[in-house]
Amino acid sequence: MKVLRPGLRIAAVMALAAAVLLAWSITTRTGATDTGTGPYRHGIVVVGDSITARYTDDPGSETQGWWSMVGRHFDTSVRTYAQSGSGYQRPGLRCSGNRFIDRPGAWRGPAPSVFIVEGGRNDWASCVEGRFVRASDDRVQSAVDRYFDVLTSRLPRTTRIVVLGPPWGPLDPWEGKRVTSIIHTAADRHGLEYVSTQGTLDSWDRVVDGIHPNRDGSTAIADRVISALSEPRED
Repeated sequence: MKVLRPGLRIAAVMALAAAVLLAWSITTRTGATDTGTGPYRHGIVVVGDSITARYTDDPGSETQGWWSMVGRHFDTSVRTYAQSGSGYQRPGLRCSGNRFIDRPGAWRGPAPSVFIVEGGRNDWASCVEGRFVRASDDRVQSAVDRYFDVLTSRLPRTTRIVVLGPPWGPLDPWEGKRVTSIIHTAADRHGLEYVSTQGTLDSWDRVVDGIHPNRDGSTAIADRVISALSEPRED
């Protein structure tokens, strides 16, 4: 059996830790004033998947996230609770991570002005013994309903809850329509604000791999959210 020397073991551990951090992010956007100067002075919370987790708060860079653009537009802080590969019912990190509902830190503590759910792209499949198996409509709907029940019971009415339709690239369009329809219907049933992202990532010019946005794709998502949040909240 090959045994790593201490120095190599430390390097291996550090590399693994770095990989995990890239796939799982709990971040706070800096640069806003203490309370913000715009309409969302108590900040924005985002729960999401790799469309959020893989990106940064680096203005002007290719990796600047849609959430960073939104936060800077409204001059407010953004906290993200995002993990690659995750969704309403599917654990992230290739079945070894967690789901949206497993991140209570997102809704605990001081209530944000806005709570955004970005996800669903991964919910076409479930994890079965570490493998991806196509998820039934009932399974996806049950998980979405449960999460929306939690949000509406834990967050005060002063928090504006926004459900984004899954930002879906050119790959697997039929699964995109199926999952998006389930989430949209559930949001309406719970009285939550739904923002469509249809058309934001449809073009190969806006994605790097058929799924994840390049800067143009992230900007397109941000524009949709900014447009929605610029309108008065409908009660």
